[in-house]
Amino acid sequence: MGGRSKKSSIGVVFVLGIFAQICAVVAANVTTEPSGFYKVTLAGSSDTFVSLPFVRPKAACGLVQSASGNVVTVNGSPGWTTDQFVYSAGTQPDSYYIYFRNGAKEGHYYPVTANGPASLTLNLSGDTLAGVSGSDRFDIIPYWTLATIFPNGQGINISPTPGNRPTEVFIHDVNAVGIDLTASRIYYLGPGGWRQLGQGTANKNDDVLLPDAYIIVRHNIAGNTTLSLRGSVLMSKWALPLATHPSSKQDNPVSLPRPVPVSLTESGLFQSGAFNASPTPGNRTDELFTFHNTLTGIDRTASKIYYYWNGAWRRLGAGTADVGAEIVFAPAVTAIIRKNLSASTPLWVNTPTY
Repeated sequence: MGGRSKKSSIGVVFVLGIFAQICAVVAANVTTEPSGFYKVTLAGSSDTFVSLPFVRPKAACGLVQSASGNVVTVNGSPGWTTDQFVYSAGTQPDSYYIYFRNGAKEGHYYPVTANGPASLTLNLSGDTLAGVSGSDRFDIIPYWTLATIFPNGQGINISPTPGNRPTEVFIHDVNAVGIDLTASRIYYLGPGGWRQLGQGTANKNDDVLLPDAYIIVRHNIAGNTTLSLRGSVLMSKWALPLATHPSSKQDNPVSLPRPVPVSLTESGLFQSGAFNASPTPGNRTDELFTFHNTLTGIDRTASKIYYYWNGAWRRLGAGTADVGAEIVFAPAVTAIIRKNLSASTPLWVNTPTY
């Protein structure tokens, strides 16, 4: 996060000419999002990097009335039941986040930790809701989980025992410190559901997958399988804070929740101030590592390494060529952004190209 190529297909249903994302104040009246699908081949005897180009259909939406601290009060009377957007093992399998569609926090998302009949309590992770106002629209979206991204175990070979795992799913801890980070969690699908290595028989079907991270599916046996990803298309900006460390470089495993290819220039990574220019090609401040599934194998190194120098994007090994038009973010293409030493938390803001 060499080879044979793989075939994949993508389809997105857009109605841009008539699409108006105006969410009703009453949450029961939910507008229909553009939707899409993407098929990815999970290669046998190989790692396959899987991004999440879609989000799950929203559960509710509305307008902000006010925001104070970490609580958003909703305009109108949506009629929510208390904590209906809070995970409860065995009774409520979904965890939710709020996604701001416009305003000062457009593109930001925050986990919902509690809700009342017309309020949402959020985990801001040190951020604030400064600037959020009564004209701001939001969606409440359930996170993808292992059970929903792989419905009925689609594409996964079932493990007969914990010690015999023909397919494993690796997930990075986005809060881990340092570079060259290994996966913090390893999952496998047993006869009774998803399990996490080292967690015994605890059911992990509902474990959350972040919308802007990625997973690695490793088939330890020969034979390809197919995974079909389906969901809603995000039509607004996406904002992602990048982790840094004051005394060491820091890796950020990322993907863009977009269903179409996005070039370096289109990504907004440099323009938003989230990626720093390098003083020389041999002294690279920030680096971008990409991982493509046109290559196969286990524990693969990055396919390409990019940096920004002298007013343009460059690629290691491509000399001084301006490579800003190269596609670096796409369905099933993932990346690691390696930030140089810093005490700040830069914000990457991506604007959709569709």
